[in-house]
Amino acid sequence: MGMLFGNYNKPGPGIRKDAPAQKAVPRFFSIFGRKFFDLVKLNLLFCIPVIVVTALVFAFNLVVQNLLFDLLPVILLFPFIGGLTFVTRNYAREEHAFVLWDFKDAVKNNWKLFLLDGVFVYFVSVILSISIPYYISAAGKNWFTSVAAAICTLIGLFFLFSQYYVPVMIVTFDLKFSQILKNSLIFAVIGLWRNLLVTALLGILAFFIFVAFHYAVPILVVVLVLCLFIFLLFSYCAFLINFTVYPLIDRMMVQPYLNQKNKDGEENETKAPQSDFIDRT
Repeated sequence: MGMLFGNYNKPGPGIRKDAPAQKAVPRFFSIFGRKFFDLVKLNLLFCIPVIVVTALVFAFNLVVQNLLFDLLPVILLFPFIGGLTFVTRNYAREEHAFVLWDFKDAVKNNWKLFLLDGVFVYFVSVILSISIPYYISAAGKNWFTSVAAAICTLIGLFFLFSQYYVPVMIVTFDLKFSQILKNSLIFAVIGLWRNLLVTALLGILAFFIFVAFHYAVPILVVVLVLCLFIFLLFSYCAFLINFTVYPLIDRMMVQPYLNQKNKDGEENETKAPQSDFIDRT
């Protein structure tokens, strides 16, 4: 899979080769249980920029009252996704992370690429939010609109899939943004079952949140959902995504790179222990 490679300045991951094999589902819940309170702290930390951005969205709405323009401040949230991703990626690899300091360093060292991704996501989302409803509403009138509706929907789906990989590649590899986008689109295809699984799990979670807020349910349920937002939602979703997609990245990018380094006789290069594929320094 040479097409997945770029120029790497970051060393390879510290995966324990002697660790006993464990199936994915038990391993997920084992890590989740051990890191539960750290995930709560991480979620509380991420809620700070979420609150600020939400306030900006509300302020924009008072001035313009145009949904597409009102959501523009969401771009400012993307650099903080770097911190969320770095910590949860380390947990997915069963490596230690200092919630506050690693979060801060990941934001500081990767904010430009995440901000660029935020702009990219925003404009693609605007285009898809206009084109998909338009062609779906016109579908059935002729073959062209039906085909266009299907194509736009597929583009939107695979664009979503690709975004599962962009954040973790930014904090893991030293690549240009164009290389990251290309690789993420490749993973959107070759990791199809993983992407569908993550999307289904996140969709179920979103459905229950939607029902809790939009239908007549006991106030206790609404309170529980609000507590979920405050204490766990963002860190849980990030951990779920990174736990699911990172093994594919490791197999297709990390391990071939390490094997190539070994073949080239570079395996004895000086490197800090347990600092594999950390963000830019």
